[in-house]
Amino acid sequence: STGEIHAAVGIMWAASMLLLWSGGATLRAAAVGHAPACDGSVCQEGSQQEGQDGSAMLQVGAQGAPPHTQTNRSGASRCRGAVVRPLEPAQSAVLVKDGLLPQYRGWWNMPIQQSPDVLSELKKRLDPVPWGQRPWGEVPDMRAGLAKDIIPIMFEATKVSGVFEKMPKKMRGIYWMKGNGVAEELTILHYGQWFPEHQQMIVPFAPFMWAWPGGSPKDAPFGGAMYSQDFTAGLAAASPMINGGMVFSYNYSTCEGRYCRRDLPTNDDMAFAYMQTGAFGNMTQATDLGLVPSAQSGGLIPPGSVSGAFTLEEMPGSEGGALWKRTCYWGPGSCASTEFGSYDLIKIVDEHGEPVQPHYDEFIEYMGEVPLMVWAGWADEQAKKDVADRIESGIEAFVQHGSVPEFMSTLRPGAQSV
Repeated sequence: STGEIHAAVGIMWAASMLLLWSGGATLRAAAVGHAPACDGSVCQEGSQQEGQDGSAMLQVGAQGAPPHTQTNRSGASRCRGAVVRPLEPAQSAVLVKDGLLPQYRGWWNMPIQQSPDVLSELKKRLDPVPWGQRPWGEVPDMRAGLAKDIIPIMFEATKVSGVFEKMPKKMRGIYWMKGNGVAEELTILHYGQWFPEHQQMIVPFAPFMWAWPGGSPKDAPFGGAMYSQDFTAGLAAASPMINGGMVFSYNYSTCEGRYCRRDLPTNDDMAFAYMQTGAFGNMTQATDLGLVPSAQSGGLIPPGSVSGAFTLEEMPGSEGGALWKRTCYWGPGSCASTEFGSYDLIKIVDEHGEPVQPHYDEFIEYMGEVPLMVWAGWADEQAKKDVADRIESGIEAFVQHGSVPEFMSTLRPGAQSV
């Protein structure tokens, strides 16, 4: 029903906003006194969280992968799952320290911007999607179209000269988030910055880099539990990612995971990536993924009691970065040993904009007549500038006073059934 959809939207939005704004003083204080299972880098033998029978916490959703215990170079045993890295300083803080990045990196201050003329022309080929009630000052311009029409538009909008060719070759193209239970379908990682000396890739959330469904495909994950029959669920998922100025950091290395350890070269230094996100492009403080299950539990799981870790692991049979496992691990302390919510990240369009088969055809069939929705930017360049100025002033206020920017305090789902 509409009421149930709106209730689900509210929960999803609240969880996402907590994800973006976690790591503040109050939340850090709530975590004080919680003894981690690991020291943030290595879990010694026996330190992983175990049940009364001595077995490791249940590996949920592992899809038949063999048990894996992360091990450092000295051979010390690490927790079964993923070791949660420090939130502050974030893994990308070294890029700020070395003068390679400002403390905040977002779409508004990327050194090379997406062409406003190109974006303006591309969005004319798509249908506008209304937000319903006006939830904030400048409403992000959302557009929709069928998968076969929107995919080449996404590629063209994000293939920015001076940026695209400097990103890792294996990460260029369009990826399908296959099996992701949240109402989101496609992502692009080639509009960002690559720092080979640190093996880090930074990807700010930007127009045309993400696609959400305008309905529920018949084979949607988990029976479409987190989808809606219209754009409602997609808008709820898009809202905090766009307006929270999210940025992703990927720290690549040789294989450290359970999925990437077979049939790949042992010297492949891009077989694995640990992921972190930052609110408003924060490069020095990562968001606390553990607040997601806390929010979704309705308070049954106290903030600070659960940690989360996301990784990318290139799977056997992958060619040109085509097959990855995007893992989600959860658990107390610094050892996130329970896997739940992981999905496959599958390349459906290559670096030349050409379909990767059979994955492209499989995705088109999966979507059927359900449209895809993208963030197409803002109404015009003045609106974009106004939002960028407010974000910059909001960041300054947050840095100086620790207060949430005023325009963020008015954010709410605002998306009715459309």
